[in-house]
Amino acid sequence: MPKKKQYLNRNAKKGAVKEKSSGPETAIEFLSVGVDLEEAGEKWRAGDAVKSTRFFVRAIENYDAGLRKFPLSFDLAYNKARLQYEIAQQPRLLVHLPDSSISPLQLALNAHKAARSIDQDNADLLFNTAQVLTSLAEASSESQMASDAVREEALGMFQEALELFQRCLQVQEARFALTEEQASQVTETAGEYQGEDVDMSPPSLSDGSGDEEWATIMEPITKDTLLDTVIAQLETLTAMCGVMGSQATNGISWIEEYYRDTIQEKLRAYNLPLHAARNAEIALKTANFACALCDAGFRGGHLDLATYERELSAAFTQTPSLQSSPQALCDQADAELGFNASIQALLPTLLDTDSPHSLAHLNGLRWTHITRALDAFTAASKLPDAQNRPRIHLRRGDCELFRHRLSEASPWGQAYGPALKSAKTLVKNAETYYRGAGALARHEGAADEEREAAVKEAVTWALMGQGGDRLAGLEGVREVVQEMLDEDLLSEQSGESIWKLLPRH
Repeated sequence: MPKKKQYLNRNAKKGAVKEKSSGPETAIEFLSVGVDLEEAGEKWRAGDAVKSTRFFVRAIENYDAGLRKFPLSFDLAYNKARLQYEIAQQPRLLVHLPDSSISPLQLALNAHKAARSIDQDNADLLFNTAQVLTSLAEASSESQMASDAVREEALGMFQEALELFQRCLQVQEARFALTEEQASQVTETAGEYQGEDVDMSPPSLSDGSGDEEWATIMEPITKDTLLDTVIAQLETLTAMCGVMGSQATNGISWIEEYYRDTIQEKLRAYNLPLHAARNAEIALKTANFACALCDAGFRGGHLDLATYERELSAAFTQTPSLQSSPQALCDQADAELGFNASIQALLPTLLDTDSPHSLAHLNGLRWTHITRALDAFTAASKLPDAQNRPRIHLRRGDCELFRHRLSEASPWGQAYGPALKSAKTLVKNAETYYRGAGALARHEGAADEEREAAVKEAVTWALMGQGGDRLAGLEGVREVVQEMLDEDLLSEQSGESIWKLLPRH
């Protein structure tokens, strides 16, 4: 999430009532109004998305109005940019935004660039801008059908994000070194100031009017702060692997070199040996990166299948604590499914006459790794601190449909025997998981997961030849079915049968 600037209203008193005015007139007043509107939006975010969005939009309009009068106010520019990115990350809010020809993420990037024109070396702004670029690159290239030109553009945004994270780290390191030096000096001379009153208040944002005085709270830079930035770099590098496609070997080599020379060194420097939670976080992010790098290397023809499988199997088992983390188990499952997807995508190449692989062998590998993914999702679902249980159960259903896909003959040969024998059971299992996901989603108020679960459950009924008419009245059915086809949960033949059950537009 973007880093939020903290403010302290020095003159605020309990029970104090402000006189109503015609509107904000100073930069500080615009800032105060914006912060109040944001707090109102946060208050309604969970319960009323429409009202929450309305407050957030008013906050942005307020910041815009303030910037028209005070174009060099960094705090107004920063708050506007940060808020636009926060909104762009909230699907429940996006649907209630006013129509715009520019995507929310692009609007957020434009706002961050405008803020950087005021202060190029603000560490929080550098961090947030890099995050926006990473999100924009992921969003633009997430489709499997993304063109080479789109992927190239995304790679450029990833590289720019890495540069900004690196600049952010340099600024933070300088502040950290200064803080350490000042702390040392204070320790040495502490006795000289005993009994004296020292003003430790943060710098003021007062505009001199005397009506209201605000201050920016500068959070100290610690090793945790530095580690946050390094981990963000690693996450961006991981996402970058996902759009490499069939890029030249130089691209993979560049990523490996960047990790080795820039990130790995910093992780060692800022790691806190006795901080178990941070150590587990580093282990998980490193495992995700290792799997993403192997997948990119395999898809690009720079890594053989046996090495990929070996590295995948080792990535999450080297740190035992990851096996008790719901997030780590889900990430491991996703990596296993990524292995399956990559084999599926490269079947024609892997089955070349000069290849040692047979279809039965490859399907056996796919079955094994899909099953491992299912086991990991199941283990995650049973842990008390698991988040978004409806999504986990949806993914369990997906695993069963992935295994069911192996029961169908392909252009490259016959179906996989074990999958063929249990085809009906696999679809029934998927239906059970989707039904459970829907029930959990209704209980938790997760509308998107409830809609997806309802469609996928109805699809399993159609695959079993029962109740195909249930699909017709469901919300978002065409979108979900198309996603299932894109993700290879359904064959083209099954997809055609499903489409025939839907009413024509």
